[in-house]
Amino acid sequence: MYQLSAEQYDVLYATKDYEREAHLLHHRLARLDPSLHTVLDVACGTGAHDEHLCRFYEVDGLDLTPAFLELARRRNPRGRYHLVDMRQFRLDRLYDTVLCLFSSIGYARTHADLLRTLSCFREHLTPRGVVVIEPWLAPDVWEAPLVRWDHGADADTSIVRMTRSTRREEGTDCISVMEFHYLMGTAQGIEHSRETHEMGLYTQRQMASALVESGFHNVHYDPKGLTGRGLYIARVGRGNS
Repeated sequence: MYQLSAEQYDVLYATKDYEREAHLLHHRLARLDPSLHTVLDVACGTGAHDEHLCRFYEVDGLDLTPAFLELARRRNPRGRYHLVDMRQFRLDRLYDTVLCLFSSIGYARTHADLLRTLSCFREHLTPRGVVVIEPWLAPDVWEAPLVRWDHGADADTSIVRMTRSTRREEGTDCISVMEFHYLMGTAQGIEHSRETHEMGLYTQRQMASALVESGFHNVHYDPKGLTGRGLYIARVGRGNS
C-alpha cells in the first residue's frame, strides 16, 4: 500500500478536517440509533478519525500498513488495532458499527473483492448493526487520462504528490489506476518515491446491490456525505430505521 511513513501521510493530508468529519458522523449515528456504542474502523489509516470518535465510542481498527497502525494506537490507546486485509478478516468481537471512510472501499477493486469485503463487515456486526461507507468515485466521474498534483506541509516537511490517472477494464470490472510520484523536502534534503494504487470504480446501483447481496437492508445513499463524495448507510436487521 502506502510507502509513505505515517508522519508523511499525515503531512500530505494535513488540511483534511478529521475532527469535523468525526462529529458529523457521530451526529448521524446518534440520530439513527443512540444506543450504538462500539465501532470498527476498517482501513483506519493513522487513526485520525478514531482520535475524535473515541470520545463517543469504543473504537477498534484495522489496516494493512503497520506504521499507520502504530500511530493509530497512540491516538486511541484504548483501541485494539489489527494488521489484516479488509477483504478477509476474522476478529473475535462484534460491533454496533463498521466504518469504511476516506473512499478506502475502492481498494476492494473488483466486484468479487467488494462482496468479500462487505460480507466481512456483515459478519462483524451485532444484530442491530450499522455499516457506513464513504465511496470512491463512480466510473462516469473518474477522469482519465489525467495528471494532477497535491501538496501538504507542516513546520518541518513539505510534500508534493504528482498523480497520473488512468483506467483499466477487467471483464465487467472498471478499475482506476493512480501512479503517484512524491517529492518530500526537509532541511536535510529532498527525497523522491513512487507507488501505484488501483481502486475499483462502482456505480451507485452496483454499490447498493452489493450491500443487499451481502445481507444488508435499508440501504440509504446520501450524495453529499461527509466530504462531498457521498455516504452509504445500511442496517443488518430488517425494519430498522
